[in-house]
Amino acid sequence: MSFIDKIKLFLNSFDENEFFKINRMRPPGAVEEKLFMELCIRCSKCIEICPYRVIKRSNLTKNFEVGTPYIYAEEKGCRLCMNCTTVCPTGALDKEVTYFRDTRIGVAKVDDTICLNHLLYNQEEAGIADGTMAVCNQCFNSCPLKFDAIYLEDMILPRITDKCTGCGICTESCPTKPKKAINILPNGMADRDEAGYIQSLKRKGLR
Repeated sequence: MSFIDKIKLFLNSFDENEFFKINRMRPPGAVEEKLFMELCIRCSKCIEICPYRVIKRSNLTKNFEVGTPYIYAEEKGCRLCMNCTTVCPTGALDKEVTYFRDTRIGVAKVDDTICLNHLLYNQEEAGIADGTMAVCNQCFNSCPLKFDAIYLEDMILPRITDKCTGCGICTESCPTKPKKAINILPNGMADRDEAGYIQSLKRKGLR
């Protein structure tokens, strides 16, 4: 095995489930994570061409990811202009992915325990009407694929479909604090329900 091959093997020897976090995604068209880490040369072309300044350099050194591009949905979601896929020189971002509906950065997931609409719905179902809750709809209103990627069940409960691109605009728009009521589980997680935040709880022995 050559020295270069040894380096590539070392760079790719990490657990993807442990590596990914919610609301922290690769740009549109990103190939499978291990291959992405092998192909990405940290050239910043995708960062420079992004007209919305959504793509940022990672400053983390874990698994040598420093300098690689990420989208941080809680700061700003991807506007799906797809410019980044046209300039990647190595194939880390697939040039064939040019139509925004075809990209799959991740998938949104609603936490119905803190979603304002869910809380209001449950309050009304329980016959409680103290006037402290209000309809939100920020995730639905901000989605570039509303009615396709997200819809409102009973005109109030946000539901995510398989058309979701994982752009993160809904997460950016969500008003709940300190946690967001809608989060993006990025592609690359072996088990979406056991990824990101839940994994961190397990490591801390809280789950």
